[in-house]
Amino acid sequence: MAVSAAALLGIIGLLCGASVVAGEGEGDKWAVLVAGSSGFWNYRHQADVCHAHQILKAAGFPDDRVIVMRYDDVAQNALNPMPGVVVNRAGCLPTERDASTGEWDVREGCNVEVGCGRDYYGAAVSPESFINVLRGDVSAQRLFCEKINSDPTRFGGCEPKVLNSTARDRVFVAFFDHGGTHMLGFPAAWKYGAMRYVTAKDLRVAMEHMRSVDLYGELVLYIEACESGSMFNDILPQNVSAFAVTAADPFHSSYASDCGLRLGGVTMPCLGDLFSVNWMRDVTRPGHMKYETLEEDFDIVEEQTNLSQVCGYGDESMGSEQISSYLEYPTKPAGPRRAALRRHSSPRSGAAVPSLEAADAFLAASAIPELREELLARKRLREVAEANLAELAAVLDVPQARGLHDIHDKSICHKKPDPSFADGAAGDDFFDCLRSTIDRFQDVCGILTAEDLTRSSSVFSRLCAARTAAQIDRAMGTVCAPASV
Repeated sequence: MAVSAAALLGIIGLLCGASVVAGEGEGDKWAVLVAGSSGFWNYRHQADVCHAHQILKAAGFPDDRVIVMRYDDVAQNALNPMPGVVVNRAGCLPTERDASTGEWDVREGCNVEVGCGRDYYGAAVSPESFINVLRGDVSAQRLFCEKINSDPTRFGGCEPKVLNSTARDRVFVAFFDHGGTHMLGFPAAWKYGAMRYVTAKDLRVAMEHMRSVDLYGELVLYIEACESGSMFNDILPQNVSAFAVTAADPFHSSYASDCGLRLGGVTMPCLGDLFSVNWMRDVTRPGHMKYETLEEDFDIVEEQTNLSQVCGYGDESMGSEQISSYLEYPTKPAGPRRAALRRHSSPRSGAAVPSLEAADAFLAASAIPELREELLARKRLREVAEANLAELAAVLDVPQARGLHDIHDKSICHKKPDPSFADGAAGDDFFDCLRSTIDRFQDVCGILTAEDLTRSSSVFSRLCAARTAAQIDRAMGTVCAPASV
């Protein structure tokens, strides 16, 4: 029996381990880039997201295949000594001023603000927007954007730009922000408002929906956040063609990089995040985008991110694919690999500090009265929230967390918290309790800053693992007076 050329090519593809998105030409590619914080002291997250967009644009990605969420309050911030300029690493800080203009002379290619998108900005950088984007839910997002765009009391806006991918496409998601046990943070809708967040259940359900309606063939997520491993540990299955890389294990902080540097007489906030700067530096080295696999990138970045444990979850078989399969548009033929890729050292200037300490360190180093007031306001909020949370845990007799100190033991990526939430319906009850408890706490016990949500998230998780939502709610009614600022 005769075999057609198309059928023969299909057979060859199967024998050669062709990707799920291969076949009659390569599937399309999409990217979702999110900076989930606000404030000049969180400079690094928007620097990260714009750097990532710069990399994708240089690799050929058209704007209609990249969705960018960022608050956009850094480049033109009154505190920025380089108006209109955002840099992501110490080597890009200028040392001289332009003789004719007096402005800082920023080296070409260093200003990641140039060409950086903002499909969602201000209050539109929200959990609702993020989940709607992933779900490809243009109707829900259109309604949300109309609400944001028509509210004159809020800064921000958006277009209902969502994933319109198919079962043959590759989707890359990069998230840069604060996080905590089983959650990723988003900016408050207004100053000193309640912190907004996405839980591990929210993300899992969104990914399940993406899979069920064929919104991806393969999905890769890079998550920069404290305790980011807890978003996937024992949660992300290995059979859904998704692979997640996290900046930290489920129990420890990630690290900000290039902190405490001065430009003229001004102290800059941290310019980047250690894990994210490392993976972006790696994929832009000569030959790495073209020849390096996801697994090789993981190994290099894990080695260089030496202050937190980088973790991987999900479908490990995807590690054999080239980075260019996700970050280059379209993927260009690589040709034979002639030599091993060189592992470069990771040059650093300035300090690397735990992410949850970076904002306070920047504010404390400033002599600007407004920033000193911001630091005091944050400390007042923290004192109220911490005291109430400690009393709440004591009233409910919730056990302390198990000590996990060996950060560079890879097994920590898959250790379970103690007490631990259960799978299935009991697991859903846990996450429902987590959301209702945090929301109720911020209503009656104290507002949480992004960093304080990180600090307290493990306590909230232990509360919900050991007690019911109803028990916790009754205890809060006893412990907490209405919160005030």
